[in-house]
Amino acid sequence: MTNSRNKGAAFEREIANSLNEELNLTIPLKRILEQTREKFLPDLILGNWYLECKRYGQGNEPIEKWWSQVLDSAKDKGVPALIYKFNNRPIKVRVPLHTINDNLTKDNQLTCDLAWKDFIFILKILYPEDIAKHQK
Repeated sequence: MTNSRNKGAAFEREIANSLNEELNLTIPLKRILEQTREKFLPDLILGNWYLECKRYGQGNEPIEKWWSQVLDSAKDKGVPALIYKFNNRPIKVRVPLHTINDNLTKDNQLTCDLAWKDFIFILKILYPEDIAKHQK
């Protein structure tokens, strides 16, 4: 039987490594280890992005409490993003709609789900300052 904590930590490392590679980060993104002890910390922080990573066996839609968890960690501090993957499914990323179009309301409950490559594209094109902020 797979230990869910180990499975989650491995997925967080996979996402961190992928972001390091895809965004050409010179300072590697690393898991926030204090998250296991402190309630409102995300798994990863990239600039102002608070990233929560979830790897789950069955399903195709994220559980509501996952989005609530990332909203709690990003509250008044950053931009929430939920990165999730189910078995035999591609990695997806849930973000607030206003992160793609700032003409939309700043309501974090209005979301869209992106393919992984689309999320990387959005970061590179719309959020280069967050990538640069991580490099400092």
